[in-house]
Amino acid sequence: MNFDPSVREMTNVAAVAGEVTLFRAVIARAFHDALNRRAVDNQVADSEAREARMLREEARTWLLTDSIDFRRVCQWALLEPEAVRDSAVRAIDNCDAQDGRAAA
Repeated sequence: MNFDPSVREMTNVAAVAGEVTLFRAVIARAFHDALNRRAVDNQVADSEAREARMLREEARTWLLTDSIDFRRVCQWALLEPEAVRDSAVRAIDNCDAQDGRAAA
């Protein structure tokens, strides 16, 4: 997909807005998965926890590495990759700190 917001015609604003919303939803889902507490919840069935841990690690890897995939999704979402990554680092650190307090 070659979505470059800088070359879109203003006559197709609805399509651009829809695409931006879609790619922002991809980023939001990655945040949701990266912060999923079910991955560390002892009350969850083993298979659910295992799947949650896998999704959590995949999302964290995607959010925290500088892959071309991540940069493109951010570009298509009209967001700065560095700003998204900084937000992800803060959110993950906060989540892990809360998980540590809950385990203590």
